[in-house]
Amino acid sequence: MLNLPEKLGILEKEGRKVRIGVVGTGQMGSGLVNLISQIKGMEVVALAEIDIEKAISVFESIGLKRKEIIVSEDFSQCDEALADDRKVVTKDAKVLASLHFIDVIVEATGVPEVGARVAFETINHKKDIIMMNLEADVTVGPLLARLARTAGVIYTIGAGDEPGAIKELYDFATSLAFKVVAAGKGKNNPLDREATPESLKKMALSKDMNPKMLTEFVDGSKTMIEMAALANATGLVPDIRGMHGPQCSIKELSSVFVLRDKGGILSQDGVIDYALGNVAPGVFVVISTDNPHLKKDLDYLMMGSGPNYL
Repeated sequence: MLNLPEKLGILEKEGRKVRIGVVGTGQMGSGLVNLISQIKGMEVVALAEIDIEKAISVFESIGLKRKEIIVSEDFSQCDEALADDRKVVTKDAKVLASLHFIDVIVEATGVPEVGARVAFETINHKKDIIMMNLEADVTVGPLLARLARTAGVIYTIGAGDEPGAIKELYDFATSLAFKVVAAGKGKNNPLDREATPESLKKMALSKDMNPKMLTEFVDGSKTMIEMAALANATGLVPDIRGMHGPQCSIKELSSVFVLRDKGGILSQDGVIDYALGNVAPGVFVVISTDNPHLKKDLDYLMMGSGPNYL
């Protein structure tokens, strides 16, 4: 990520923007389109969405006029539109994967089967795929990653979402040869395992969310899926079925995620977990070291007083 703005600025000046197709224009997809519209060197050129008017409204939200958008499921029409610097909206996500003027696809539907099919088609067409669909990733992600490596393209989850952010911390810690005791996230809302789409419908609509998706967040399913993705990527494992999910503050993380014989809750090191409390919406990695000098340094840097550090 170092010097990324400068590198994107060069692409902008040279007229070589990264051309992006987004599948799914819900809360995540629409937010992504609006964010990318502010970034130099990148451009969303096509959207795949079963609700055509919804996709058009997303393009309109970043200042495009309807005459600048073509709606079609025909490959040739869509490709010609992109060549003429118009934007594409289609119901058929497979069309995006085949278009010549798209460099990378972002899958943001949250539907496992759709995500798997989109990723498969994208990889087959020698394009990079970024998954904001962890539901698909935890189901067939390892297989898709192998297919991508064979095809010479990139398969990855998105940076910024919890699993990606935790993986960045994990990589930083392990590259410095620290032992990772636990890695995880703060759950964004109180845990309610009895939540249903119907009971959360009013809240979901107020947040412009799909009630099923909000239920996934509230009942803990989303947290389990995210941590499964992290486990696949790192080899860390849950300490117990469903993980512990203790109530604790940020300052308490390094003293709670400790082995039981040292006053904590863990039966082993190298685990994934989550915390309830003011940790959300953050992520964390708890580390340890046997090096006396580094222990003093970590204590000095207020990362904990041992045996674990945050």
